[in-house]
Amino acid sequence: MPTVLGLTNDQKEKPKIGAAQAPKGYHDGSLVLSENKNQRLDTISKRNYAAAHEMETLLWRAICDDPEQAKEYIADDCVMVNPIFHPDHSSKPVNKESEPSISDLLENAGKFTGFRFHDGGPLVVEAGLMAVSTVYKLSLYKQSRKGGIREISASGSSSWRQTAGADWVLVAWHVAYAEDEDEEDDEE
Repeated sequence: MPTVLGLTNDQKEKPKIGAAQAPKGYHDGSLVLSENKNQRLDTISKRNYAAAHEMETLLWRAICDDPEQAKEYIADDCVMVNPIFHPDHSSKPVNKESEPSISDLLENAGKFTGFRFHDGGPLVVEAGLMAVSTVYKLSLYKQSRKGGIREISASGSSSWRQTAGADWVLVAWHVAYAEDEDEEDDEE
């Protein structure tokens, strides 16, 4: 039965819409969390967690396809520390007005052929009703000059805010080189 808001309380199964098919910013009860495919996103909290995973994935996909495309996911007031993208590999914080700016870093970022989140993906915490933060370890893959694939281990942390239009934008991003624990274990 439809309600005043146009929602329904019918118990019929809704068709599932995959994140790749959904328009940008679209999140409703028919999307499912990646960890538990049978769990409905019927609360704001569940939708926030799902959105955090989705936005982090979309951001890194854009970085790998064309780093300038990532600008559509970044808020105007975003702050960033990213020595992997910085031309001097500096950990200097940047924003839209700094030298270099976030835009400069994205325009000059190296071309990555792919990425992979470790340990099941980003860990998420709600920072507010419409804000989330993530932490994760990932591998970035780059074509080496010798023709092979080079892996860069990194750790990352992102903060996302939902806009009035229901889109999620990146407001803080910290990416740093990470030591590979497997190599350290081999040395012992």
